[in-house]
Amino acid sequence: MTALLVIDMQNDYCHPDGVFAQAGLRVTGLDDLVRNVNTLAAAARSAGRPVIWVRMEWADDADVGLLAERSPFLRERGLRRGTWGGELVAGLDRAPGDHEIVKPRFDAFHRTGLDDLLRGLGAGTLVVAGVRTDFCVESTVRAAFFRDLKAVVPREAVAGYVEDLHRNSLRLMGTVFADVVSVDDAAKTLAAPGGGRCP
Repeated sequence: MTALLVIDMQNDYCHPDGVFAQAGLRVTGLDDLVRNVNTLAAAARSAGRPVIWVRMEWADDADVGLLAERSPFLRERGLRRGTWGGELVAGLDRAPGDHEIVKPRFDAFHRTGLDDLLRGLGAGTLVVAGVRTDFCVESTVRAAFFRDLKAVVPREAVAGYVEDLHRNSLRLMGTVFADVVSVDDAAKTLAAPGGGRCP
């Protein structure tokens, strides 16, 4: 079975008023990104496939860890539990029955219940969408590969802040870690009987 995994579509990561944008890191084409993620969510639900929303969140400043040294603007604010910045951006089509995973680091498997959830659902293939392509998306795709889970990355449903890094990440993931495809092909994968690989 195939599951849709949507990574970090949160206000602090994506919204023009979020902490990353305030630090000069902006997602371009947010409306298109949201529309493409919604296309995938609709395809997943129409085929009875699970939709999993992943958020990165910290309870307090100490929980940020080493990232606070690398990204000082996160030391005291951003992605904090219970804040607007930690919430998913407006316009995403969420539905009752969707799943949610909260993670403390880039990799959605690290210190979360994602692996157990996927095994319980019988999911062997993941369509991975969201942000940031070269950080959290790629980290999660690699972690899936190391667990013998197949990954499909729809290129129009992921985004980063630096175009070169975004493109290089897609290229790197496509070498061995994932199939990098169009949104249409990823939607077909979600709708395919048995939830198989891309056409």
